[in-house]
Amino acid sequence: MAALDDDDVTPLPLPPLLSRLPERAGQPVLPRGVRVRHALLGNLPLFLMALLAAATWWLVQSTPTPDRVRAPAEVRHEPDYEMRGFSIQHYAAAGPARGVIEGDVVRHYPDTATLEIDGVRLRWRDDEGHTLRATAARAVADDRGDAVRLSGGVTVVRDRLPSEEAALTFSGEEMVFDRRSDQVRSTRPVTLRQGQSVIEARSLVYDHTNGRLELQGNVRGRLPARR
Repeated sequence: MAALDDDDVTPLPLPPLLSRLPERAGQPVLPRGVRVRHALLGNLPLFLMALLAAATWWLVQSTPTPDRVRAPAEVRHEPDYEMRGFSIQHYAAAGPARGVIEGDVVRHYPDTATLEIDGVRLRWRDDEGHTLRATAARAVADDRGDAVRLSGGVTVVRDRLPSEEAALTFSGEEMVFDRRSDQVRSTRPVTLRQGQSVIEARSLVYDHTNGRLELQGNVRGRLPARR
């Protein structure tokens, strides 16, 4: 057997003393808060894109389309209140009430700013104290009662003046009393009566301040014979 020389001995391969370290071995381990922050920063572009998409969807849903635009509310002719046994008085600068408008029932319509009156009664006094009275089945007046449109069996009576023998009455189906001018007007047929005198006409304008009466349109009448 050949002798072995210590100098000629080849060392045998020995297994490694340590197992293979991870690839990131030797790098410092970051705190958890830093790792979370890095993760959030890495996903920030995706988060911003998602937020932008959500905002865009909300704007689209909130923007009204032509089908969603509401049409203006229809104004209805309906009363906002009704009163029974009402009275409106008009006063001059000094002295007692110059005129009174009364009715059985009144309804106020805000869309036209008018009053509709059932069973209307009107009384008006001029500067000389002469009184004009009117009655009708119904009437339409503005809020202030400046102009009153009488309709339905209208009868207007002016008190007898000192120079007259009887009161003056005119009747018809429709007349307008204007308190601003102290006039009664009608464009419908009217009939006037004073004592035994009867006159018919197509239209009428009566001025209560001076007692002037204008009749137009096929005026005809019956007057008593003078003695």
